[in-house]
Amino acid sequence: MTKLLHWTVVLAFAAQFVLGYALDASESGRGRGRGEGPGRGRGGGFPAFGEDGPLTAHILLGVTIVLLGAVRLVLRRRLPLPPWAPTLSAAERRLAHRTETALYALTFAVPATGLVLLASGDDLLWLHVTAHLAFFAALAAHVGLVLKHQLVDRDRLLRRML
Repeated sequence: MTKLLHWTVVLAFAAQFVLGYALDASESGRGRGRGEGPGRGRGGGFPAFGEDGPLTAHILLGVTIVLLGAVRLVLRRRLPLPPWAPTLSAAERRLAHRTETALYALTFAVPATGLVLLASGDDLLWLHVTAHLAFFAALAAHVGLVLKHQLVDRDRLLRRML
């Protein structure tokens, strides 16, 4: 169940970022991009639900990510953790723990800052962008550690995660 939820969240985030960046690109192309009023061309505030199909899908996917993250966090607290991979050094265990903690927090922070952005218009765009940057930095560290073990150490750590 843990692996299924992990990879479901990964896929949901990938879809969410693709959809979000596509929304931003399409709005800029129609002259509704940043700098032309609050709410990124929507007049600020929350749009009527379903009024803008891609935006509605983006919002629903964000809510789904938060719910999946909550389920993952509850299970993480209730189920015993598997033992550390024996090939992880103490420093790598600390890095893995820190990136995991950051990714859990950002599972909630990225969608939350998106809702703040939607409610406030572009005034708080920096907050959502900062959450994205933090997410990508934590993700890069997480994936980098796995790739190091897959490509350099060749210890089959990735197989354990799949």
